[in-house]
Amino acid sequence: MTKKPDEGLRFLSYLTLALLTSSLYVFSSYLHYILVAAVLALCTSHAFTALVDLFARDIFPACIRKQSRFISATLLTLFFLCMIFAPFVYFLSQTYTQMSGIDIEHVKEVTMQLINRGVAFTDSIPVLHKFLETLKSEGFSALKGVSMEAVYKTVNGMASGAGGVVVQIVWIMIFYFLFNLNGRQILYFTARVMPTSFAHEKYLYRECTGTVSVVFYGTLFNMVAQGITFGILMAFIDGYDAVYLGVLAGFCSIIPIVGAALVYVPVVALELLAGNYIHVAVILIVVWVVMGFFIDNILRLIFISYLKKLFGFEYTMNEILILLSILGGIASFGFWGIIIGPSIIALTIAAINLYSSQVEDSGFPVEVDEK
Repeated sequence: MTKKPDEGLRFLSYLTLALLTSSLYVFSSYLHYILVAAVLALCTSHAFTALVDLFARDIFPACIRKQSRFISATLLTLFFLCMIFAPFVYFLSQTYTQMSGIDIEHVKEVTMQLINRGVAFTDSIPVLHKFLETLKSEGFSALKGVSMEAVYKTVNGMASGAGGVVVQIVWIMIFYFLFNLNGRQILYFTARVMPTSFAHEKYLYRECTGTVSVVFYGTLFNMVAQGITFGILMAFIDGYDAVYLGVLAGFCSIIPIVGAALVYVPVVALELLAGNYIHVAVILIVVWVVMGFFIDNILRLIFISYLKKLFGFEYTMNEILILLSILGGIASFGFWGIIIGPSIIALTIAAINLYSSQVEDSGFPVEVDEK
C-alpha cells in the first residue's frame, strides 16, 4: 500500500508545527530576550551590511575579509554595550546609591515649601488660588502620612533590581550577536519555508526594517543629543550631578509627550525655591529651544535623512501612527516596546497591503445583497 504524496506532506506539516511549538516551549524563558534581540538586529541590519561590505574589501588582509561577519557583529555588540547599556546600568546603580542616602524629611520640607510658593504666587488669580489651596491641604496630609515613604520604598526597590536588568542585557546582547552572525542563514531559511513569493518577502522585510530603523536611529540620536546637552547645562550650575542628570534626561527623552520634562521640571522648581531666576530662565531656554525644538525637530530629521541616503532604507508608515505604536509598545512590552511596537505595526500594515493587492489582482467577485 503506497501513501499519497499529499498525505506525507500533510504529516510533515503537522510534525513541523508540533516540533516548532515544542521548541518555543523549551525556549519560553528566553522568548522575550530573543524577540528584543531580533528586532534590534532588524533595526541595525543596514549598518551591519555596511560593515560587512567594508571589511570585505581588498584593502584588508585575507583573515579579516574571511571573518568580516564575525568582526561586524562583534563591533555592533560592543557599540550597544558602550552607547546604550553601559549608561543604563550606570543610571540604575547611581539611582540605587542616591536613594539609599536620601533624607525623607528634607524631601517633605522642600515639597511643602514649593507648594507654599505656588499658592502665594497665585493670590491674584482666585480660581487657581482656590484650587491650589485645596491641593495644598490634601498634599500636606499626604506628605505627613506614609505616601512619601511608600514612593521612596518603591523607587528604591526598582533601583535595587538593577542586577536583574543586567542579566537581561547580557542575554539580549548574546542573542543580538548570534542574530547578526547568522542572520543570512535565518533569512534564507525563513524565505524558503514561507509560502509567498520572493518579491512579497522582500517587501515585508523592507517595510519592517525601514520603519524600525527610523524609529531606532531617531530615538538613539535624540537620547544622546539631549542627554549631552542637558548634562553640559547642569555642569555650569552648582549643586547638581551633571553626569547623572544628563544620563537621566537622555533616557527620559525617549518617553513620548513628556520626555526630559521629568528631569528639568524638578530642577526648575528647586531653582525657583532658591530664588535663582536667571538659572531658571537659562534652563527653560535651553530645554525648550535647543532640546525641544532644535534637536528634536531639526537635527534629528537631518540625521535621519543622512542615514537614509547612507544605508538606503525606506519607510511609508505615518509619523503619528509610529508615535501611537511606540506608546502601545511601551504599555505592552515596557522599555523595549519602543522598537517592538513599531515593528509589529509595520509588518501588519505591510501584510494588509499585500493581501489587498492580491485580492485586487485575483479579481474576486464582490457579493451584493439585492434584497
